[in-house]
Amino acid sequence: MILRRITEHVKAQNWTAVALDFVIVVVGVFIGIQVANWNDARADKKTGREYIARIQQELLANQRDMNTRIAYFTRIKNKGLDALKGWNQPPDTLGEQFIIDNYYATFVLRRPIGKDTYNELLSVGAINSIPDVVVRQRIAEYYRASEGAEFFFTTIPPYMDALRTAMPYDVQAALRERGCVGTYYADDTGAATAILPETCNPNLTDEQISSAINRLVEADLEQELGRALADIDVKLLLFHTAIARSQNLYDFLEETK
Repeated sequence: MILRRITEHVKAQNWTAVALDFVIVVVGVFIGIQVANWNDARADKKTGREYIARIQQELLANQRDMNTRIAYFTRIKNKGLDALKGWNQPPDTLGEQFIIDNYYATFVLRRPIGKDTYNELLSVGAINSIPDVVVRQRIAEYYRASEGAEFFFTTIPPYMDALRTAMPYDVQAALRERGCVGTYYADDTGAATAILPETCNPNLTDEQISSAINRLVEADLEQELGRALADIDVKLLLFHTAIARSQNLYDFLEETK
């Protein structure tokens, strides 16, 4: 329609009308571009808000995960401390509980911190949908620090390999078969986790107890156990730190809404 009108005005040499038509076209294109940009900006802003909300949920999930790990490793640490006391006693006074305590002290719960939402944010190139540079920096810093902590979260002390090498296989099999290794399950986010049993009754024979204790004493694992306990202390400290950092970022994101 506009093109036909311009053609007619040119034929009629009505240059004023031609100029007005040209202005109308330019203004129309400009408005169209602006509307498109406005719609894109609204869509980006909505996407950014959605990602921030998902990151906040991820932060809460990480806090629940850290609390689960704290409970798990606190139990392991207590068992390890009981085992450490046994190493200072004469071997002939030790019994089944010494074996159980040392075996429990080898348990680990290895998994990285949840960062699926942040990884998606980067992979789809949506990081700029969060317009505030400071917000982007705070989020990035949280996940960078989390990656550094994962080294300690996933570390397995040599004590595990040393003890499970020294302890007779039939004893370890009895501990596993009679429910002494805990229950593994998926939490409400789908993450794998575990609960240690309140009691452990492997009902080992006197021969199994004697054989296991002799093998452990010969292996002289007291120092390795001490190192494993120190590793647990570091993990517990980092778990508490991770909870505080995730809560801090959660509160900051809440304030920026």
